[in-house]
Amino acid sequence: MKTISVCTISLILIVLAISCQQQSVDNKQVVIDSLTTMIDHLKPGLGEFMLQVKYHHDELGKAITNKDYERAAYEIDEMKETTDKIKQLNITNGKLQKPFAFFYEKYLESPLNILADAASKKDDATLKTNFTGLTNNCNSCHHENNMAFMQIEE
Repeated sequence: MKTISVCTISLILIVLAISCQQQSVDNKQVVIDSLTTMIDHLKPGLGEFMLQVKYHHDELGKAITNKDYERAAYEIDEMKETTDKIKQLNITNGKLQKPFAFFYEKYLESPLNILADAASKKDDATLKTNFTGLTNNCNSCHHENNMAFMQIEE
């Protein structure tokens, strides 16, 4: 009888421990889901990031006009950082036809690298030419994603 009581009590304790662990796992998942939802609500949308890119684009144009190569390099770097955040956070919207990384590689990567190199060499002609190319590429991307009304000017 004593053995049955010990076994029964042990079995009850094991069942309780297992149910507590299961509830703990379930609670953790609920917390994770809640935090994920909160992060999604707080994460800026593509438009906010694009406004940052446009700001740095416009400042880059001013720096090129003023032959301020240090500022030009800074603005190019800021554009790269902003686009990196878009890629890292997988920022998108319903208008993008493909992931942002695709459009970054197609339209921005090469011009930004050329501009960065030109700024470091203080190559005014290359900066001007490729700034125009960058602007045209931005507008081409907007057109391809049904946002042609969002024209970027030099």
